[in-house]
Amino acid sequence: MIFEIGVILISLVLLLFMYQLDKKIFKIYGLIFIGVLLFEYFTQALWLNKNLESWAYIYLDVSWVITLGWSTIIVTSKKLIETYFPSWKSHTKFIGSLISITIIGYFAEATVVGLGIREYSTAVLNVASGVNLGLVPIETLYYIPVFVTLVMAFASYWQSLLFKNNKLKIGGNISK
Repeated sequence: MIFEIGVILISLVLLLFMYQLDKKIFKIYGLIFIGVLLFEYFTQALWLNKNLESWAYIYLDVSWVITLGWSTIIVTSKKLIETYFPSWKSHTKFIGSLISITIIGYFAEATVVGLGIREYSTAVLNVASGVNLGLVPIETLYYIPVFVTLVMAFASYWQSLLFKNNKLKIGGNISK
């Protein structure tokens, strides 16, 4: 239960901090959360999320707490890149966000594997190279950016529709 409460508290603190930077952050966070949740739901056969409290699961081993953690990593990294590097071009912000999310995501993934919360399915282990980078397969350095790119594209598309913004900027400001 400590892990679950820790993820919830860290997410709340970071969201409240980011709210000071952008009043639309909860809407944006909601879109990213939905994107991460959909991705996790459709790829649930790739890994096993276990040893969480029963209330932390939505369906089978799909966990809203894990989704919360990934969503927080994504939205925080994007917002910090946008805030502290406003002069960067959209594609540079996107790449900067992707790199920071991949680094933070790698350590988050290693943490959940180390805590016994995440295991990889036999199908994943059969096709993985067998080379680990710490506790996780080296393929994580490929998987995280692909996963994040899909989630950011999903969120940017819906953001452009819901916020009446006709400009679709995947690497641009998430608050416009």
